[in-house]
Amino acid sequence: MTPEEFNKVKEAEKAHLRKLKELKKTHAQLSRKARITNAVTDMAESVQGLFDEHRTMVDRLEMDAISSEARLDVAMDGLEGDSSAQETLDAAQLEADQEAIKKARAKSLIQQMKLEGGFVPTSPTKSESPSAKAVEANPDTPETTPELPEKTIGKMKP
Repeated sequence: MTPEEFNKVKEAEKAHLRKLKELKKTHAQLSRKARITNAVTDMAESVQGLFDEHRTMVDRLEMDAISSEARLDVAMDGLEGDSSAQETLDAAQLEADQEAIKKARAKSLIQQMKLEGGFVPTSPTKSESPSAKAVEANPDTPETTPELPEKTIGKMKP
């Protein structure tokens, strides 16, 4: 191989390498552009899916609201027709309910006052327990359960 042929082959190889380098650079740019395009397309599709889902939910809520309003209108129309008989029944029921509530409040207030005053018995009183009735009937037999002193912190009360 002569030096001229060698230089010719060398220049051809250089041109080939330059062209290959340019093609690799173009390929990298195009693949980057394709990845960006795919990412933007995926984001747009997911946002569109969210918008569709939102619209579906809003439509369903609107239908539920319309249905509820229609049921309310029908119920109100039914009440307007039977108002006199229904009002009498409602007044009697209301009065009975208020009386029951008043009794329940009174009972709970009495319980609360007993708890605050310490008047709630923790065990049956002597007159209520069967052993106390037996002792009252026969005073010679000693009581089977002696009264325990009240618990205190520190010393026992005399």
